[in-house]
Amino acid sequence: MTDKDFKNIEDIKRILKYLDKGKLDIESWSNTLDLNKSLNLLLEEHKELVDHMKHHH
Repeated sequence: MTDKDFKNIEDIKRILKYLDKGKLDIESWSNTLDLNKSLNLLLEEHKELVDHMKHHH
């Protein structure tokens, strides 16, 4: 992942925070929990890959 990917993820997480605080219309963002889980999984997998590359390559 690139720096731009990480920035995009941070932007999306900020949107999710606004939704959670009721600052955006939840009806327009009905799958936010799934999106948040997917982003966290993506970050976790990327970290595992980077750690693996550091140790084995």
